[in-house]
Amino acid sequence: MADISFFGTARVMPTFYSNFDFNDNTPDAPVLNEGGYTAGEHIRSELRLGWKAGGDNWKIMMIAESDVIMEKDTADRSFYTGTFKGVGDRPNAGSEFGIERFEANYTFTPAFVLSTGWNIRAADIRTGGLLFGDDHPFLEVGGKLAENLNYALTYITVNNRTLTSGVSPVKDDWRAYLLKFNADVGSGDAKFTVSPMLLYSDNRLRSAKVYYYGIEAFGQVGLFKPSFEFVYADGEFRAPSTTDIKAYAAFAGVEAAVSKALNPYIAVRYATGDDNSSDTEAEGFVGVTDIARFTPLMGMDGNILGESMGNPYGNVLYSYAPERKFGTNLYGGIGNAGSGDNPGHMIVALGSKGALSDALSYKAQVFLIWYNETPNIPVGAGQTVTEVDDYAGTTFDLQLAYKFAKNFSTTFIYSAFVPGDGIKQQLATTADDTIAQLGTLQLVWAY
Repeated sequence: MADISFFGTARVMPTFYSNFDFNDNTPDAPVLNEGGYTAGEHIRSELRLGWKAGGDNWKIMMIAESDVIMEKDTADRSFYTGTFKGVGDRPNAGSEFGIERFEANYTFTPAFVLSTGWNIRAADIRTGGLLFGDDHPFLEVGGKLAENLNYALTYITVNNRTLTSGVSPVKDDWRAYLLKFNADVGSGDAKFTVSPMLLYSDNRLRSAKVYYYGIEAFGQVGLFKPSFEFVYADGEFRAPSTTDIKAYAAFAGVEAAVSKALNPYIAVRYATGDDNSSDTEAEGFVGVTDIARFTPLMGMDGNILGESMGNPYGNVLYSYAPERKFGTNLYGGIGNAGSGDNPGHMIVALGSKGALSDALSYKAQVFLIWYNETPNIPVGAGQTVTEVDDYAGTTFDLQLAYKFAKNFSTTFIYSAFVPGDGIKQQLATTADDTIAQLGTLQLVWAY
């Protein structure tokens, strides 16, 4: 019999959203976060209970989770009425207790490890998060080919449904195939991990087939921790007419480990945009899942740009890209709703993080955000310009964390998005343009 260990976390997050549409003259519409649809003030709870076991050649792990917006219909009862999966008929749009994460491994040899489940897998979460990171179901073989070289070949099933509407079941399928190598190079004070990757996205629901060719690297040279990635997308839509997908994205950043309390960084994140939605080229970059929210340099779990804002910028949950700007030429992204006609983006980020004491730590950052292309973006009613400006706006994030004890800590986040002319000019002149803001306090128990 194997030893079984239990672990868990409970995160309770009183949160306030304000003016996510940048218009103080209209009430905020509900937006989707991990717990469900919400607006204004709310409390989200993410409750996890996990267990794991293993032996000489095998491991297994499962995590049950309930992630909801707290109210009576999501706390001590399940509430379902009306049509199946109707948003308005099901207040509990988050998860009830079920297996949120699962992974099982068996090691045949160091070079051949079999893994399956639905746990986090990523192509580039250590750098810019432009291509893929999510907990979709997978089947994987990988292992260590040499002392400083390992690999993983991962089959990812994003969608594999049996539809009941009379459509062929395969029409809704979306699968991805990821081959990734990690090579450790250098020695002493200069060490890097270089990781070439190839991802093939077979998106049958969107009739889109895309090859992503990429590379990421990260490491440390003395005090400095550089990282970068580049991804090129090459594919096509095959229905209703042939449209070529030609786009690319890149990230570069460097952090300086000055002291325990001061680790400043600068980074640039870039993705091409489309300049003509009526031609036969989709030049707006869309990955399988943009996972910027959880990347080490620019990421922050709870900042405003990583939320589904439902705003004129066009971002969606976890993503810093305006991939939801349009509903045309869709070929990827979370929910399979990222548009190849999106305007692209460039973000210049400045920030710092550190520990001010054994208990208190911080992270602060500013993003300067531009659209890459603006011809596809509509101008707001009454505006005198013929094309919106390319400056989308500025965000500011402040995160303070305090560890009261081994098993209890708190994190406070204040985050604001100040719209630039590129967003203001999309609003009608009758709009009262204003800053979008959020504040959240995370109360965390871990054991």
